[in-house]
Amino acid sequence: MPTLSQQDLDFFATNGYVIAPQVISPEQAARTARAVWDFAAMDPDDPESWYPDPPRGIMVEIYHHQSQWDNRTAPRVYEAFCQIWDESRLWVSHDRASINPPSRNPEAPENNLHWDMNLDHRPISFGVQGVLYLTDTPAEQGAYDCVPGFHKRLEEWLDGLPAGSNPKDQDLLALGTRRIGARAGDLIIWHKALPHTAALNRGSGVRVAQYITMNPAGEDQSEEARQGRISFWRDRLSGLGRYDKEREYHESPTAELTPLGRQLAGVDPW
Repeated sequence: MPTLSQQDLDFFATNGYVIAPQVISPEQAARTARAVWDFAAMDPDDPESWYPDPPRGIMVEIYHHQSQWDNRTAPRVYEAFCQIWDESRLWVSHDRASINPPSRNPEAPENNLHWDMNLDHRPISFGVQGVLYLTDTPAEQGAYDCVPGFHKRLEEWLDGLPAGSNPKDQDLLALGTRRIGARAGDLIIWHKALPHTAALNRGSGVRVAQYITMNPAGEDQSEEARQGRISFWRDRLSGLGRYDKEREYHESPTAELTPLGRQLAGVDPW
């Protein structure tokens, strides 16, 4: 059976997000979560280790553990993005992981929403983002939080804002949000036009997650572009556009890739 059913695809078209179920096994999710914990020097069995001093955000700058590459290039992950894009020639993103522990402040406000794109570039083009849960994540446990269906009315909403106002400074929580709980091994894919966040964790457990998305490989498969992607993988560079030789360059081996993985990573051409 395909990763996403027609009902799933219809749900995505309406709501702007969808859960791709069990794209990796719970055991594989646990292996990756363990790697993220270790990299962050935290102990899942020691809550005191979850709150370092000075405080840190939820993001963990790990990109190249073997299990992360296994997840990025897993057949069901690939198939889900193929279905969303209706395209088979894809490149996988260079994204990191996160650890979102329970808030210790019962009075803490909710995290406001955001977009990871420039809203000045209009009309808004199609694109997607994704988060893979590495732990079972009930809705109250720092789950992905979004405004369902907002991708259909974003342009109209932008046009209705007062002149000179910054869309990203608005009270986006007032738009009406939904926290999306799911199991370890489930992948949430969403339209980039949805305002979203990792919700404040008001549960008792920790959400550990890996961010993954894919985009069409496009026509730019020049040698220069290919060498850049090869270098990211081979030299264990930092992601998110930095591409520096940081901790993993010095500490981690280069991950092994399957034939599909080599194409998704851009090492081999489609």
